[in-house]
Amino acid sequence: MVIGGGTPAWTVIVVPPTPSAAPKRLGVKMRTIRMLVMYVATAAACLVIWETGRSEAAALAAERLSEARIEILALRDTMQTLRTASMAERIRNSPPVDMIMPVSGAAVSSRFSHSRFHPILQIFRAHEGVDLSAPAGTPIVAPAAGTVKSVGRRFGYGLTIELVHTGGIATRYAHLRSANVKPGQQVEAGALIGAVGSSGLATAPHLHFEVLVKGTPVDPIKFVAATRQPATSTPPTVPASVAAPVQTQGTPVAHQLPF
Repeated sequence: MVIGGGTPAWTVIVVPPTPSAAPKRLGVKMRTIRMLVMYVATAAACLVIWETGRSEAAALAAERLSEARIEILALRDTMQTLRTASMAERIRNSPPVDMIMPVSGAAVSSRFSHSRFHPILQIFRAHEGVDLSAPAGTPIVAPAAGTVKSVGRRFGYGLTIELVHTGGIATRYAHLRSANVKPGQQVEAGALIGAVGSSGLATAPHLHFEVLVKGTPVDPIKFVAATRQPATSTPPTVPASVAAPVQTQGTPVAHQLPF
């Protein structure tokens, strides 16, 4: 249909609800319809673009969230690894705790001293350990976990075993009758390492037991006792006084250990 000026249009006939009323006709120009269709199409396109953008934004946010979670898990694993490494390093640099004496129930026949009269050499010389009197064949155990550094015979010491522990601590066992370990072997506290004997310069079966802190001999009894003190927040330290009074008597007196 063409209206007045020749512009194509649509005619809409409106039928009233009552038969007596005359129907009405409304003319709608094609230009108006095209503009309406254009507006609807534009709105639909905007809606599609908005929905697409929102979906892409949601996908991007989900991807970033996933990456953040992965980074957090990796960071947590790294922190746990560093914490474990730090703890292991602290253990390596700390002296052993709760050490035990290598011979159970043995009496001390000669104490640690800077000057002691040697019963065989008949001279005064340092005694860098303690002598634990025990029958030949008495088991000797590791006072703490460690690694066997050496096993062999030494002049004066006879058959000797040396262990290294954490914190720069080493222990030495001399005058043995036999050894039950070999160099490089890992041992736990209380593990059998040898047997009491009288090899080397010895007048009777006993164990010569030494403790060395970074190569320096200290009093084994005081050191072991310090590691067995009530638990504290810090590792045991080397006792301030590690040397016993000078021993000048030729015949030492046996002493029973307090632990």
